[in-house]
Amino acid sequence: MTDQYEDFSKITNRSLKHALAESKVSLQDNDIEELMKAYDSLSTFPDVGPALEALQKKDNLYAVVFSNGTHSMVSSSVNNSPDLKPYSSVFKDIVVIEEIKKFKPAPEVYYHLARKVGKDPKNKSDMGSMWLVSGNPFDVVGARAVGMQAAWVDRAGNGWQDALVAGEHGGPTVIVKSLEEVVGAVSKNA
Repeated sequence: MTDQYEDFSKITNRSLKHALAESKVSLQDNDIEELMKAYDSLSTFPDVGPALEALQKKDNLYAVVFSNGTHSMVSSSVNNSPDLKPYSSVFKDIVVIEEIKKFKPAPEVYYHLARKVGKDPKNKSDMGSMWLVSGNPFDVVGARAVGMQAAWVDRAGNGWQDALVAGEHGGPTVIVKSLEEVVGAVSKNA
């Protein structure tokens, strides 16, 4: 799938329709359109606000949003979500994959991120200085595979279960139970 690309908003729309069909729920097209608009203003987990406040106080960390979504979708979310909008200035950039038309965890997307933030993807030191923060194991594995550091958010407290890749780069650099722990963990391990 990482070599197939389609606009993420179309994938999200189809995924919603699939979930509705699987749940045997029928909605009119205008109701589906309203649900898709609601995607732009989703609520966040309770730990997001305090984490972004802590990040806002750290001049030495360069935070970007990095997503499989389109720039339009992600920027709309960051700027329209009541929970995110107050912190939109924390993010120095929004980096999405639509320019290279590959999805995470393809290595090319992490190299694209590196270039967008002024790092050389061929330089191990540059890649090793970058941190990805995610609750998605596939994203952590993808970042680690190219030499990035990764903080995995384990809100459920189940521990790292993914065994897709063995060895040092098969798991996160650090595991945190909350985004509130990320700034400290990254600062400590950077």
